[in-house]
Amino acid sequence: MKRFVLALSMMLPISALTSATEGGSGVKTPPYRVVGGRVDDGTFAGWRVYHQACHGCHGVDAIGTSLAPSLVDKMHDMSPEAFAIKVATSYRIVLGLEAATNDDPNARREALVAALQRGEDPVLLMPAWDGDPRVKPHLSDLYAYLKARSDGKLGPGRPRRISNLKSTWNR
Repeated sequence: MKRFVLALSMMLPISALTSATEGGSGVKTPPYRVVGGRVDDGTFAGWRVYHQACHGCHGVDAIGTSLAPSLVDKMHDMSPEAFAIKVATSYRIVLGLEAATNDDPNARREALVAALQRGEDPVLLMPAWDGDPRVKPHLSDLYAYLKARSDGKLGPGRPRRISNLKSTWNR
């Protein structure tokens, strides 16, 4: 188990896993940067990944749906390590043998839709994203986006990037 947790923690940059403090004051540095409603490139990448992989269940802007809870609420006290473990390994959609034995995320989603159309009440649990190349390399970015939303530092909608600001130094 220790090896497994260590492997998961290696997926996030060391800076995201440590509790960095500013000037030894004990104030934690957030994993995101928001300036005038604009975000750093990593947080923007997290927004993109979220809206490619997560919003179908957790809703646009992470506010939750009838299928899955609000991540804005869930992220308040979640550490980067706990987040990485939950996203990478979490859950499966349990619909019976057809979904339980199929590791293809698209097949599981199709099985869920088919079960709902038949009027069945499947148990919906979050799929593990460990094998998804859109998500796995961006766990720290995804954490930064959701943490910024949860901390109230980033509002709903597509954020603009800080890097798109024109420098006033070269005028």
